[in-house]
Amino acid sequence: MSQQTFLKVPFVWKGTERLIEVSSRLTFEPVKAIDDQLISTVTRVMSESIDASDRQRVSKHDPYKAAEMFLNSARDFAYQDNWWQFGINEKGEIVGFVLPVVFSGCAKEGLEEGTIYYMGVLPEYRGLGLANDLLSKGTQILQEIGVWRVFCDTAVDNVRMISAFKRVGYRQYSEPWERPV
Repeated sequence: MSQQTFLKVPFVWKGTERLIEVSSRLTFEPVKAIDDQLISTVTRVMSESIDASDRQRVSKHDPYKAAEMFLNSARDFAYQDNWWQFGINEKGEIVGFVLPVVFSGCAKEGLEEGTIYYMGVLPEYRGLGLANDLLSKGTQILQEIGVWRVFCDTAVDNVRMISAFKRVGYRQYSEPWERPV
């Protein structure tokens, strides 16, 4: 049986001397653990995602279970719980999250290689540019821990995320490529 793949656009961000600036529209609170609050939030994002790999995950399992399994697979990467952040609006509502991690075994000259394992804006807050804030915060966290680059990808049809990568300062690394789920 062959593994299903999806066409993704790869992006790379290479650190600068200065910390990336994060808009003050949101405040950020660390995710405490992979608990019901995080799983439920990720479930809402995945269930209404335009990304085909997300749609496949939630079609194979109960959406909550799919999100839980996906989050638990992050243990293949290195991260600390306080790196994972909820974005909170001025009303105190969670509007999204960003989950930065580092690749194990990809250090270069003593610096790690990072990625945004997953991020999302809750459906009712999409279209407000909050992905820029979340991506900036995740990138800043990786910058603070010391990475030589951040390597990410997104679905070719996720125009909003492609735009967010570009606005935050990422550059497209290559032509789109096939990635397994």
